[in-house]
Amino acid sequence: MTWYPTNANDVTLIVSAIERDDSGNRTGAPTIVDSGALSVSDFTIGTEEDLSGLSGIGNPEDLGISQGDIEHTFSFTVEGEDADVFTSLASDEDGRAVELEIIVKMEDYKDKLTGAKAGTREVSASSGDAIEFDVEGMATGRPNGTLPLD
Repeated sequence: MTWYPTNANDVTLIVSAIERDDSGNRTGAPTIVDSGALSVSDFTIGTEEDLSGLSGIGNPEDLGISQGDIEHTFSFTVEGEDADVFTSLASDEDGRAVELEIIVKMEDYKDKLTGAKAGTREVSASSGDAIEFDVEGMATGRPNGTLPLD
C-alpha cells in the first residue's frame, strides 16, 4: 500500500552548513544541526521559471514558449530548542547568511537544495508559545526529480 504524507509531521527537514576554502572548494563534511533533523511547523520549497509566450503580428496564439531564469526558493519556521540551534547555523559572526544544504525527506521522496542562503532570518515569540525562527531564502541548485533515498 502506498503511503502519502499528509502533514509536516510526516516530513524530515535536515539543514547543514557548508564550508568552503579560499578557492571555493567544499571542505570537510557538512555541519548538521545537533538534532540531525529540525522540528518545523511549516516549510515551502519551490522552483519558479520565467516563461513567456512567443507570438507576433498575425499570430493570435503563441508560437512557442521562451524559457527564462530559474529561481529556487525556500521558507520554513523552526521552533523551540531547534530555533536556538539554528540561529547560530544560519549566519556567520558578522551576521551574514552562510551557505546551507537543505534536504527534505518523505517516505518515497527526497528533495535537496544546494547553495542555499537564508536571506531573511526572524526570531519571534508569544507568551506561552515556543520561540519561532522564520527563515526565507534562495538556492542555486535543486536536482531534478525524486532523489534516491539513502
